[in-house]
Amino acid sequence: MLINTPYRDGIAIPLTIAAGVTIAEGELVAVDADGNAVPATDAGAKNLMGRAELSVSPELPAPNNAVIVTRNRQFLLANDASTPVTAADIGSPVVLRAQNTVGKFTTGDAAALGVGVLMGVDYNGQVWVEVGGAPLGMLGNEL
Repeated sequence: MLINTPYRDGIAIPLTIAAGVTIAEGELVAVDADGNAVPATDAGAKNLMGRAELSVSPELPAPNNAVIVTRNRQFLLANDASTPVTAADIGSPVVLRAQNTVGKFTTGDAAALGVGVLMGVDYNGQVWVEVGGAPLGMLGNEL
């Protein structure tokens, strides 16, 4: 018996934006409790999905109220000054501290939104983060 299970590559994911939300090209994007796209820094962000490939806003015509999110890639992000990661943290999960800024997870940070895995620190302190696979979501006290 042949089973032909459909698949997709999972690199580009279309998401509908939440009502009243504007997302800028290059911004990290999460989904809220209803599965709608919101900026990763939004209070309702539940699971980080990736990076927006284009800007979207509710003022655009209905067919354009979706954002294409890219994942399964390494993105160069800012390193948070108060909870910075170093080369010693390579391979560890990092959390969102501000838009396109990540830092080290600290115990007791119940609102920590996981972004991905630290893959490198460049010469000027920015960090390479692998965003992909299953979303990390809210890490809370799990690490």
